[in-house]
Amino acid sequence: MDILNAYPDRPGDRPIYTPPHGPPQTDRIPKEVYETMREDNIRLFFHAFYKRLGQSSVAHMFPKSEKNLLRAADKSAAMFTFLFGGPHLYQQRYGRPMMRARHLPFIIDEPARQEWLRCYRETLDEAPEKYAMPQEHVEAVWKFVYDFSSWMVNAAD
Repeated sequence: MDILNAYPDRPGDRPIYTPPHGPPQTDRIPKEVYETMREDNIRLFFHAFYKRLGQSSVAHMFPKSEKNLLRAADKSAAMFTFLFGGPHLYQQRYGRPMMRARHLPFIIDEPARQEWLRCYRETLDEAPEKYAMPQEHVEAVWKFVYDFSSWMVNAAD
């Protein structure tokens, strides 16, 4: 096994790209986001986000059935509950996040990242009105997601 290319049979047989800057060093999301949104609104936020992803140009990376798509959304909601300042739901239910490793089976290039970010931004723009996200923290959430998403890129353009 090639340690630097743990998934040699990826579609397109492309080598795994690693961003040169390493994992992002970014500010944490203020805990007030969780305190205001709570788990129900975070879950609804991710359901809306994943429905957008399911209609996007990166839909092929996500489950096809609505049931499985929303199950994946629930998994992300559990992760973001922690990132938004709440309990460690993801870790309790699924173990260590290992986000980059979990995404390696998918070819994620910069255009795919930009499409993912577009869907996230559209959902984020609705978040204060629809999901009780504090307006004053929307840009902090965006900065975190924008910076962190660069670490998920695993294929050079």
